[in-house]
Amino acid sequence: MSRNLLTKLKDFSIQQYIPLDSHIPFHKVIACTAFFFSIIHTIGHIINFYHVSTQPLENLHCLTSEIHFPSDYKPGISFWLFKTITGVTGVCLFVIMITIFTFAHPIIRKKAYVYFWSTHCLYVAMYVLMLLHGLARITGPPKFWKYFIGPGIIFILDKVVSLRTKYMALDILETELLPSDVLKVKFYRPPNFKYLSGQWIRLNCTALKSTEYHSFTLTSAPHENFLSCHIKAQGHWTWKLRNFFDPSNINPEFHQPKIRLEGPFGGGNQDWYKFEVAVMVGGGIGITPYASILNDLVFGTSTNRYSGVSCKKVYFLWICPSHKHFEWFIDVLRDVEKKDVTNVLEIHIFITQFFHKFDLRTTMLYICENHFQRLSKMSMFTGLKAVNHFGRPDMSSFLKFVQKKHSYVSKIGVFSCGPRPLTKSVMTACEEVNKGRKLPYFIHHFENFG
Repeated sequence: MSRNLLTKLKDFSIQQYIPLDSHIPFHKVIACTAFFFSIIHTIGHIINFYHVSTQPLENLHCLTSEIHFPSDYKPGISFWLFKTITGVTGVCLFVIMITIFTFAHPIIRKKAYVYFWSTHCLYVAMYVLMLLHGLARITGPPKFWKYFIGPGIIFILDKVVSLRTKYMALDILETELLPSDVLKVKFYRPPNFKYLSGQWIRLNCTALKSTEYHSFTLTSAPHENFLSCHIKAQGHWTWKLRNFFDPSNINPEFHQPKIRLEGPFGGGNQDWYKFEVAVMVGGGIGITPYASILNDLVFGTSTNRYSGVSCKKVYFLWICPSHKHFEWFIDVLRDVEKKDVTNVLEIHIFITQFFHKFDLRTTMLYICENHFQRLSKMSMFTGLKAVNHFGRPDMSSFLKFVQKKHSYVSKIGVFSCGPRPLTKSVMTACEEVNKGRKLPYFIHHFENFG
């Protein structure tokens, strides 16, 4: 995918007409469509090769003038499949496509990401073979290059742009092991590295495999002179990274590793500053973009440093099983609340752990929390000004409340990030409220994590 082009397109109004946030689902649809027609194409060729191999030799001249036989040798189906450019490249293409699809299965991708990424890189060989596939001119002159040359040039230029940071070795400034198996990595920011809050990078650590890159959201804000990521240990690579930086495992004889990165790339949340009123919804590891966005928001509104930020009010909804799942994010919210001198931010935390077991203990916690919130204007659990709720949010009701309160604006940005069911429920709520044809209407941007 041309990630740099997608990032650039997000700066223009074209994304109102083309759903750029859905580029990964679109990529999958195109891949499945291509695979389906490749199977039909392959079956058709095998049938044709069988019929050709059973015809008299003189009839071949009616089919093609490009292939000549010095004798009366009658080629069989194996000749067409394994002794012609079209046949050999076709077989290789089919094997490559089967391999890519096999290792792209969600289970394999999650358990063995290295194999998923390595096999995906076979696309280079696949395009070379496709350019060679028609050179035998069995059924006519090759035409694939006409469709390939334009997108191919764009894709190559996009890859060249990514090289500007890929081979820079950046110093690690600080690492910290946080609760809930999270590792904070703070590293050097190159002088000309510009990004927007909510964007992400592909990150590599030289202490581990030098060619393996993984995608992480930047949690530092654009005004800060460093870059940082909060990495939750969930897979093989992230656990290895966390264990490497564990103080009890550090070997003083090892050289300090470096960070390499590709990006930044556009995320579904980067356009928050274009809306006067915005609703942000995060769940699971989908809260990481908001560490950067909320920090950037309060910095811009409290210092008047950002003339391009039109945000006057932001509602942030954090949906989590309990506060213990992302303790580091509570620290981020606490810092953001201190800096929010203009009260631009309103935070709601929805705790879902007790949703299906509302027993006496949960009821007492709920009563105590509400009482403490009324008296001290802060949460008994987190020490935040944020309002705590038990259960999942009713997004339709919440959006109607926001719509009524901010009827003076024409549109409100809704940004969601997290598991697919979360972003889908937010999208459904936006569509439901927009059916009423009342202003303001809601524009939904999303990004799926996990």
